[in-house]
Amino acid sequence: MHETREWLLGGLVLIPILCGGIMAARVPKGIRNLLIVLGGMTTIACSILLALGGTQRIALHPSLGIAGAVLEPLVGALVCWIGLRIRSRLICAMAAMPLLLTLASLLTGNWAHTAETVVVIDSLSLVMVLIISIVGGLITFFAIGYMDQHEQHSTPTAMDGGSFLGVLVAFLGLMNGLVLTDDLRWLTIFWEATTLCSFLLIGYEGSLESNNSARRALLINTFGGTCLAVASFVAERDGHGTLSSLLTSSALLPLALMAVASMSKAAQLPFQSWLLGAMVAPTPVSALLHSSTMVKAGSYLVLRLAPALDATVLGGIISLAGAFTFAAASAMSISQSNGKRVLAYSTIANLGLIAACAGIHSPLAFAAALTILIFHAVSKALLFLCVGTIEQTIGSRHIEDMGGILFKMPLTTTVAIIGMASMMVPPFGMLIGKWMAIEASVDNPLILLLLILGSALTIFFWSKWLGRITTASYHHKYTIEKVSIWMSSILLIMGLAVLTASLGALPIQRYVIKPVSLSFFGQYGTRTSLSLLDSVDAFLGWPLLVVLGAILISVLVGSALFRKSHIRLPYLCGENVDTPEYSFIFRSIADTPSMALLNSYYLSRVFGEQRIEMICNPIAILIVISLFGVIFQ
Repeated sequence: MHETREWLLGGLVLIPILCGGIMAARVPKGIRNLLIVLGGMTTIACSILLALGGTQRIALHPSLGIAGAVLEPLVGALVCWIGLRIRSRLICAMAAMPLLLTLASLLTGNWAHTAETVVVIDSLSLVMVLIISIVGGLITFFAIGYMDQHEQHSTPTAMDGGSFLGVLVAFLGLMNGLVLTDDLRWLTIFWEATTLCSFLLIGYEGSLESNNSARRALLINTFGGTCLAVASFVAERDGHGTLSSLLTSSALLPLALMAVASMSKAAQLPFQSWLLGAMVAPTPVSALLHSSTMVKAGSYLVLRLAPALDATVLGGIISLAGAFTFAAASAMSISQSNGKRVLAYSTIANLGLIAACAGIHSPLAFAAALTILIFHAVSKALLFLCVGTIEQTIGSRHIEDMGGILFKMPLTTTVAIIGMASMMVPPFGMLIGKWMAIEASVDNPLILLLLILGSALTIFFWSKWLGRITTASYHHKYTIEKVSIWMSSILLIMGLAVLTASLGALPIQRYVIKPVSLSFFGQYGTRTSLSLLDSVDAFLGWPLLVVLGAILISVLVGSALFRKSHIRLPYLCGENVDTPEYSFIFRSIADTPSMALLNSYYLSRVFGEQRIEMICNPIAILIVISLFGVIFQ
């Protein structure tokens, strides 16, 4: 059994990295696609088999401990070299930190802590592995068709499609390693390796904008990696070489440093600019970074720290930082007309909500965070893939250009509607997660207020976008758009996954999320009440499903009974022009045909990005600084 699980660990971590490395050697397209499928299917299969085997703590071969001590400074040296290439002294200075810390470890005798590398397969790491492997694997399959079409109309870059897809696949292995390792040194190595992958992927296009965005991502995430490296060094100096042992200690400084590292990786305010800049990358990158990898590494770390935050000021500050990010990012989403930026701000907001729940420290809050983590990963991956497909078809990612796409792209638009609905309405899991988060914050009025405000703003921008893409003139016949089989099949699979998960949201909560939350907190002897978590378990979902089913049947019956003769065009300040598509065209001055334009409200004067950032970023910086104030209490 032990050896079998070691083979599964190799399939989760080493196989994707190996496949990615081979693809970077510019192999023929057929072999490249085969390697993508092999890497993706291997991670999916191994993740499911690993989850079926239950929880376990495995000590790997001692040589891996020595390898970690060697790789950590090498990764730092690689980042330093890239910093020299892009002429960033600040990146070089921060990347040099692992080198100095390794030297300090040798001088202080902390080398002994590298003698054993431990892998922890517990409820939290299994949830993360399933998200990374299944959602991430499907995204890499989508990338096969997307990049074939993308390369046809994009300028050649220094990084060809094979290398790009190779890094994409290798990313899955690195993320799996990050969430499975309990060794602080290996955690730092995987953390920095994912930073390097994101740098390469964001800078794929090679344009000035993409290079600047990649540079910004590397700078901010190297800062977070430096914080993590310092935290690991301090923990090892105190005799804590693993995350598990650190969580049972009372060491506040490494916990505060790790909290900052998680905030930078998860693009929390004031670190959000790198994730917004990442939108210049091809759509598979956006989908992967936002749903199952990179930013989820930050969420994973703060959730892993949650048991150590019991009744601490540090936990309260982390919760405040997350709730503040949730409200501020939701507000900034309203003024965005670029679809990808809306999705980016929504991601930042939901990651803030996860952090807010982690800081509250209760099984209910932890269950809320897990609910949001799981359902957000599936829904947000689906939405990014939909927006990328729409952009390739209409040549724009702006929301105002998406009017009428229900007729032009009925398949993609229908799937996108499912994805948007899953972010805000019942019975989808995101709404359940937000309800649980609000319930868990009832004892903290400020956190409660920020969560309610953020939730209300979320409804506003999702409803606005949903209304825009469903605004279409009448057509008696809809023709399915021509999309690559790789893209259309993944869109359908993920759309069905969102629908299936929504129908089973309460059973998933009852039989998966609640046991995971209780088992994870049970490891650390939680003293919190379970009454609120039990109230979620006791909620009856079938009446809601009956009502929604009746509404769906009514819509289907109404659509079937609808006839062309039932159409009554609206009055548009003049006589309607009779057109086959029933467009909103009317006769204006001198009998000239004029088009009626429908525009959404963006309320830039109130929710303008620069206006809110000017106010919120300084506040967020003060909150981050206050994390270190708790070590002097």
